[in-house]
Amino acid sequence: MIFPSSWRNLTGESNQLFAFPHPEEKCLFLYTAAEMMRRLEELRNGGTIDRNDQQAIRSITAGADMLVWDAQGRIRIGENLLAHIEVKEQVVLVGALTRIELWSAENFDLALPQESSTAEDVFFGGY
Repeated sequence: MIFPSSWRNLTGESNQLFAFPHPEEKCLFLYTAAEMMRRLEELRNGGTIDRNDQQAIRSITAGADMLVWDAQGRIRIGENLLAHIEVKEQVVLVGALTRIELWSAENFDLALPQESSTAEDVFFGGY
């Protein structure tokens, strides 16, 4: 996949994305290095991590991968991550505030809600 140059410019000096398969949706959550570090810091400062938390973290990170793009913006996505999103031919990248979501074209179309008053108020509501 080619990661768009306009988005590469937003990631700062790092050429890395951290990919996590979503546990309920057939998509990947992609985080820039800066966002990943922010989330890790939040985890570190969140207090004591018990055994159950450790197991949950292990479960979430076991399927994750670090994606690195080359000078042309090409990223190789592992077979396990592609299988999770059930990609056949095309993928869709969606900017979602603090993350990027990666979907197969087929599953993205199925995941779109009919309407959301909360989202509409946030993005199209008055000042």
